[in-house]
Amino acid sequence: VFPQLPQPSVPAISASQTSSESTASAHVTATPVESIVSGKSLSSTYHYQFQTGLSTTNQTLFKQAIAAYNQTGIVKLIAGTSKNGNTLTLGSYSKPMPESAQTFELGHGGPQITETWSALGTSVVNHASAQFNVAYQSRLSVAVAMHELGHALGLDHSTSKTSVMYPVDQGVSQLSAEDLAGLKKIYESKK
Repeated sequence: VFPQLPQPSVPAISASQTSSESTASAHVTATPVESIVSGKSLSSTYHYQFQTGLSTTNQTLFKQAIAAYNQTGIVKLIAGTSKNGNTLTLGSYSKPMPESAQTFELGHGGPQITETWSALGTSVVNHASAQFNVAYQSRLSVAVAMHELGHALGLDHSTSKTSVMYPVDQGVSQLSAEDLAGLKKIYESKK
């Protein structure tokens, strides 16, 4: 995710415009899904652990994002380890960008899918990770944690500025209807 850029002013919306637009947007377009998880049958339960040395401040940001994802009821993120299930490692790295760079990354996250086949059937497990770029510690926030955790769980970038998955940080720390639809596409399609 990249830092927030200055935003143009937005004209006021009247009540009549809002009600007609909400009727037109009854159909929600899901946030895109990472191709590596598309069509996979993943458990919605993950066990997470923090990388050794991750600061208490950054652990707190990730915990706030975890709580938001758990509140959806779509996924269940539990502290601890798992021998055979989905895992999530939360950590950090430092990657300063050249001073001439117009954008810089605040974090990285993504799924890592392992499929095994046996006489009992196919097993699909996600060994995901989400990390903060601590070279920009002062810019890190719950919004960045939500974004990188979204990647780890299988969400891809969105074109909607109200989505936590928009590629440029807008400070959005609440999952949009599109984000929720994307998560459901991944984790509720098996029900």
